[in-house]
Amino acid sequence: MNKKLIILALSAFALFVSGCAKQPSPASDEPALITDDSLDVSMLVGQKPLSLAGLVEYEASQQYSSLDSIYNRPPDGMVGNYIVQLSKSNEIVNLGENVTTFVQQDNILAAGFKNGVVRMYGGQGCAAVQATSKPVNSISWAPGSPFMAVSSGQNKVVEVFNTKECARVRVHDVNSTVDMFAVSPRGSWLALVDEARRLWVGPAVDKLRKIDRFTYKPLSLTFSNEEGILMGVDTTGKMVMWSPLKLTRIFDQKIKGGPFKSVKAYGPHLNIVTEKDERFQWDVRKRSKFPYYEHESGFSLKNSVLIYRSPRKVFSKKVLFKPVEFSVDRSPSGKVYRVRDVDGDLRYYSSVNGVALKGEYDFADWKEVKLGREYGFSERGKEFSLAVPIAQREFQRLYCRYIPSKGYYLWWKKVARPDDYFKSRGMLPRRTGIAAEAPIEWEPLASKQMDIRD
Repeated sequence: MNKKLIILALSAFALFVSGCAKQPSPASDEPALITDDSLDVSMLVGQKPLSLAGLVEYEASQQYSSLDSIYNRPPDGMVGNYIVQLSKSNEIVNLGENVTTFVQQDNILAAGFKNGVVRMYGGQGCAAVQATSKPVNSISWAPGSPFMAVSSGQNKVVEVFNTKECARVRVHDVNSTVDMFAVSPRGSWLALVDEARRLWVGPAVDKLRKIDRFTYKPLSLTFSNEEGILMGVDTTGKMVMWSPLKLTRIFDQKIKGGPFKSVKAYGPHLNIVTEKDERFQWDVRKRSKFPYYEHESGFSLKNSVLIYRSPRKVFSKKVLFKPVEFSVDRSPSGKVYRVRDVDGDLRYYSSVNGVALKGEYDFADWKEVKLGREYGFSERGKEFSLAVPIAQREFQRLYCRYIPSKGYYLWWKKVARPDDYFKSRGMLPRRTGIAAEAPIEWEPLASKQMDIRD
């Protein structure tokens, strides 16, 4: 093969899909996300799809209650009989049930359901389409593309939908079961491979032509960003490039390390997993191996539930129905305080400076230390405190205890004098150790970390 042609093909393929500029669609005024299996998609024709950010925001608001509720004082009979534990973890948002497949890239997402419906978010003008059979098995769609390809049921055909008009514009039938397919980023071309490993290519809304055949099972089929190149990789590592315009093969090479179990394209890079579970990334342009790297989008499918795992660390609430109890003992010989904490565990602190100590201590001279009304005590002129009051509503005061690795524990206590204050609303206090003079740091209830909603 002409050397210049090979270089040209590889250079062109380096411009692989990297994502289009974000153009969020206006969110629906009524973001009622219908999940009924009897949904008639004709009801959604003409409606603007919810943005992907809007979908995540709406579902998160349904699944997470406001943490400001910690300031709601309880009935008198409940005071001191329960504790609220706040611990941080990644926010997990369930976006839909009965989901069979999905594609997500940049600001768009399309989810296929067991009932044959495909719902779209962040697109240009269509909220959902209905496949001819069910369930939906596979979807190919890219940001900015006016066409989306879908297979369903027994995978006998590939349907092409106009995502601006909610209309089916083509049904591709190659008289065989479809194994895999891909629509080009701008929607110009469609390529599919049937169960006989024949490769069919052509305009997405016109007739396809058989142009080649894979000798072994294909694992990846993708178009370049400029749509000028189609690339496929099989289980043996053979990589082939074709011109969808000329319907001809223009380049092929063998990637060493096979046989392969999976191949996934990210721009000009291929993430490859071998049958021995070895992982590496192949740079198509440089024709060389690099460490395996896969961009985490946060979207995943588990047990038919579409999930978004946000990088935001948010507080989750857990209510423990038990009385608030503390006890403190001191060992004069060991210069150690032993605290039976609000969570029931034993922790040890230096009686010299109140810092936390690692490990367990067994002394023979433990003596009980009496706690004051504010969960503090004083010994030899040094002040120690186990909790911080953060609010009061009439005759009830809210206390907070921070335990590293476990989070914050909050409870209400009856007090003799009424008051109404917030020390720092929307913030939680924590200090290192138990010395009362140790500085308090205030952590906001709301996460500051950005995600797809920002």
